[in-house]
Amino acid sequence: MLRECFISTSSHFQNHVKPVDVIALQFSQFGVMSLSNSTFSKDMSTLHRAAHVTMIMKLLLSILTALLQTCTGDKSCKIWSSAGHVVQRTSTFRVYCTFNVECRPSMYAGHPPKPQEHQKHNSTTIYLDVVSLTEGRTFSCDCDDIKSNTDDKPDSCGLDISAGYPPDLPTTFSCVYHISFAVVCSWASGQETYIRNDQQLWVRTFTHNASGGSKSFRVSAEGSPSARARFTLDSSVQVISVRARVTNKLGSAETPETNYTLSDIMMPSAPVLHQVDCSSRNCSVKLKQSPSTHHLDINYKVEDDAHWTHPHWVVANGSALVQSLLPYKPHHFRARSRFKTGLWSDWSRTVSRWTQEEAPARALDTWYAVEDRSMRVYWKKLEVSAARGNILNYIITSQNSTFRPNASSDKQNYPVPFCLNCDITVSACNKRGCSPPANITIHTAKTKPLLVSVINNHNVTISWRQGVSAPLPLEHVIEWFPKGQKLDELQWLRLDPNISHFVIKDMEPFVCYDGAVYVFNKNSVERLEFTDINTAVMVPTAGPSVEEKLEGTTVTVTWPELHISQRGGCITKYTVYLKESSSEKAYNVSASQRSLVLRDLTPGSHSIWITASTAKGESQPGQKVNFFIQQDSEMVLIVTLALVFILLMFILCAYQMSAVKERILVHFQFCLPDIPDPANSKWAKDCLKEKGKVNLQLQLSTSTVSEEDLVFVDIQELPRPLLLPQTSLSLDSESSTPLYPRSTYIKSFSHDSDSSGHTQTCSLDTNETDYISSHGTSDMLEVGEDDEDLPTFPSHSFFQEPLDFGPKLTLDAVRIDGTDFFSLVIDQ
Repeated sequence: MLRECFISTSSHFQNHVKPVDVIALQFSQFGVMSLSNSTFSKDMSTLHRAAHVTMIMKLLLSILTALLQTCTGDKSCKIWSSAGHVVQRTSTFRVYCTFNVECRPSMYAGHPPKPQEHQKHNSTTIYLDVVSLTEGRTFSCDCDDIKSNTDDKPDSCGLDISAGYPPDLPTTFSCVYHISFAVVCSWASGQETYIRNDQQLWVRTFTHNASGGSKSFRVSAEGSPSARARFTLDSSVQVISVRARVTNKLGSAETPETNYTLSDIMMPSAPVLHQVDCSSRNCSVKLKQSPSTHHLDINYKVEDDAHWTHPHWVVANGSALVQSLLPYKPHHFRARSRFKTGLWSDWSRTVSRWTQEEAPARALDTWYAVEDRSMRVYWKKLEVSAARGNILNYIITSQNSTFRPNASSDKQNYPVPFCLNCDITVSACNKRGCSPPANITIHTAKTKPLLVSVINNHNVTISWRQGVSAPLPLEHVIEWFPKGQKLDELQWLRLDPNISHFVIKDMEPFVCYDGAVYVFNKNSVERLEFTDINTAVMVPTAGPSVEEKLEGTTVTVTWPELHISQRGGCITKYTVYLKESSSEKAYNVSASQRSLVLRDLTPGSHSIWITASTAKGESQPGQKVNFFIQQDSEMVLIVTLALVFILLMFILCAYQMSAVKERILVHFQFCLPDIPDPANSKWAKDCLKEKGKVNLQLQLSTSTVSEEDLVFVDIQELPRPLLLPQTSLSLDSESSTPLYPRSTYIKSFSHDSDSSGHTQTCSLDTNETDYISSHGTSDMLEVGEDDEDLPTFPSHSFFQEPLDFGPKLTLDAVRIDGTDFFSLVIDQ
């Protein structure tokens, strides 16, 4: 025996299974057959197939019932409800269980089953009080500790209880007769019953009027909460009488019988919008309608409007011309039709079209901003209704210059050349034309502070006063912008002349704002300025970065403005910190400054950093910069040169003393040049051999010199003291001979001569060596026969007039000790 069968399957099947839910084939007492499925027609083959399907469904139901009976085994109890197996929601009732064996009983409810606290009714029956049941529930009873001779435990018993509502009376009942001879009636079923409803439409047909012969039938309806029933009629039917009935296990409801004349409920099919062509103000709509109707209704709406408009339209060339539309707007069209009598058809499918463009309707709202001799013109985009098309570009005229910025970007400003007391015009253009020019007059405004501002809940109220006797201004313009970003994020609004306050609602928290109110009078403009407005403030999130420029002991410190996201509101001050080797200094700088000059810094290593402060406190230090200040190189150079000059002057003064000079010659003798001695020359040796006059063959020039022109000069060497030990080439072996011969230099000769036959005689002592220097052209002295004195040079003044050795003196071997230059004397 199978023990896993469903509990109380029969009752559950009756309440939840719909064996003929797809197709309901019913026969009335008049033998009229109707089908609930709208897909069936009067075709007999279709009806036969439906009948076969019904028979198969009944056969399957019988087989299922037999299987359930076979599956059912011996049960230990019987369960039932005091309210039945279908109850109204929120009902209170009892569930009883009676056991046919002696055991320990128990009751369960829900899924999965949960034990319940039951009550004992008698020795074989227990019960459970169910209070305010709001949904379907399964109850079961089980038996434990069975006192029986059999080993098999009997099956438990169970009960499914459904909870719902009785049906409401159908409302909004209506019927429509289509040109395909089909009638569709519909109604609202009311609230959900949560159990199965049986909805039927009772129909009686009449060929002429409600008093004539009739036929009756029932039609099953489908749908909830809106039910529909469809049936077909013969062409001879002119009047129908209908009523709707709804039933379930908890009750029923039925509408009163309603009569309809088919001509009054006849509805044509919906028209088809075949083609829609639009200009800027009108659209031509072509429709297809079969069969033709007598009445036409066309509606339209613009963009996403919720309401449809009934426009004025006329028929022209077989089309409906819809007039008074808006240019460059998407319009949605629909249509319906009606016969002479009857109902309007359903609305057609919606067709959308854009109307064409027109030139913009009004001038732009414009403004301007001036900052650091930079000027920018601003404008607000036109609404679609005013633009009347896609704006392609703008035309800006300023001081005989024209600019055409493209409108493809979202940028709504443009830089123009700076000017004062000039006029600027701005126009917006689409492919159909341009808007009227908006005039901007750049005024020189008188700036006054505006102190009246109230901050409340992130809203800023700006107020200003007008003079009592002052005339009413032409208009007001209020502007506001984040500090330092006037040209980039300017906002403005034009106000009526009688307004004296304005509430700004879109100021961002933790952002510092500046602004002004412009009062335009007939002949002047006033600018009422407000600054440092923030709706919320916090400590800056970072400190400024530092840039330093070092010049000697002076440092110029500069820093950029913090990014708007780092300021935390209005900056009240900057603090520059300077750290030297042993100290740290702080310099407070106003919020408007961006630089600081530090002078007369001591040489050494230094560090600089900067912080920013708001009303909430000081930020963390910014970037730290290290630098080194060196000693002044120019001063060091000047001091060094001064010391060198003093040293040189001291040496020169000391050199004038003979003792010092001799010591210098001793210690610096190796630095003197190695000058060849003329005593070793061939001429000097020949002169010594002759021991008298020596004839010199001179070739002084290419010109001929007579013997009378020659001047003979006697040269005598004066003795000089010699303190230094010296060595020289000796002319003889006598020890009494001086180490160096006494020398006499001939300073000058007579006029130049090329004659090789002329000679010049030099008289010499045996102990004297005469030297002849070549004549020169610049320092030559002429010595005549009558000259008594020749210039002499003191031994300590050698540098006063240097000796001149011409290129025509040929020496075989020349060696002169440099010490002689300090003691040579030329005497007559």
